[in-house]
Amino acid sequence: MIKHHKKINKDKAMTAAQKSLDFWMTVDGSKLATLGRREKDLDIVGPARKARLVNYG
Repeated sequence: MIKHHKKINKDKAMTAAQKSLDFWMTVDGSKLATLGRREKDLDIVGPARKARLVNYG
């Protein structure tokens, strides 16, 4: 089996790093924190259960 190695171009690496930086700078820190907290709560407690109708008959 022949393995092909990709050559990393300095310019392409720099543009990829800049795009990544631009993306993470647009993400709001407080929104990210609330999302992380919500996911952590779901991991501990589990997903919220749906309300069920009660049959009194």
